[in-house]
Amino acid sequence: MFGWFEIGLLLAAACLLVLRCLPWSRPYHPLLGGFCLLLLITALYPRTENGLGQYLFGQTEAGLRLPREVFGLVWWGVGAWLLKSLMDLALRRTFFPENDEPQARRLFADLATVAIYALAVIGIVGTVFNQPVSTFLATSGVLAVVLGLAFQNTLGDVLAGLAINIERPFGAGDWITLPEKTYGLEVVTGQVMQVNWRATRLRSWAHDLLVIPNSVAARAVVANHSRPVGPHRCVIKLTVDAGVAPRQVIAALQDAAYASPDIARGTAPLALACGITGSEMAYQLAFAVDNFAMMMAARSDMLSRIAEALPRQGIVIGPLATQVQIVPAGAVPNPTDRAAVQSGRTGS
Repeated sequence: MFGWFEIGLLLAAACLLVLRCLPWSRPYHPLLGGFCLLLLITALYPRTENGLGQYLFGQTEAGLRLPREVFGLVWWGVGAWLLKSLMDLALRRTFFPENDEPQARRLFADLATVAIYALAVIGIVGTVFNQPVSTFLATSGVLAVVLGLAFQNTLGDVLAGLAINIERPFGAGDWITLPEKTYGLEVVTGQVMQVNWRATRLRSWAHDLLVIPNSVAARAVVANHSRPVGPHRCVIKLTVDAGVAPRQVIAALQDAAYASPDIARGTAPLALACGITGSEMAYQLAFAVDNFAMMMAARSDMLSRIAEALPRQGIVIGPLATQVQIVPAGAVPNPTDRAAVQSGRTGS
């Protein structure tokens, strides 16, 4: 009734059923069940040595005459679903083992799904309905060209999204800055929420949602503030009267910085004299915070500490104040009148 090939398929299906009953295989139950179903359907194919298949599909005189098209549709459908599931599992285990970027993984999985089901449709047309595949491919090619011209910008965003997810210059959770002019904004800064087919979604400091097309993000000069992983350095610039000793200013800046609780553990603030211009000397105070998200609050606190600490030591931030005395116009005699008064006194 069955040949050796069909017997092998049935034994393999039985082994998969046994594996499916084991406790450790619970996450793989859909895959094991799908493979078992595919093997059973393949074993029922009406070959010469397969008497049961010939009976079911009407190859014998007393057969049931089941429609073979249904058999083909189910076989190709189950096969495509299994291949798509294996691809999704491979992406999860290899490219995205931590599952920290589900949107990026979903993007590649969707692309693979489209390709797999497209191949399944071609297989159904050629093997189930016995239609020439070349004609179907030619028609599909013309349709693809028309759709490509109609959705040219969208396709550009999709390809840019694939490039971003392959190179991965930034991902979900990263703080990035696009310093180029985008939608009338001088600087676009925000936390990456999602990178999907068409756009990159950012959450700004003001908790606004910024949707940037992937083609724009791929062409822009992106500053990623979350990579490499570690403390983020913040720099504060100020000027002080050049008459104050630089060592005194540097020591005062570092003392003020050490008192801040926002300094990242294991790092030390650094104050430097950067240049001198006329009667002023420029300084920089660099300190590290744990992440970019707390930089604005830490910078504000550090500025407050500097503004309080330096004046206590007699250090004036910025240029010295120039005293200008304003005298009413009538209080100052005209130079010609002053000369005439002086000559009259001399003559008398």
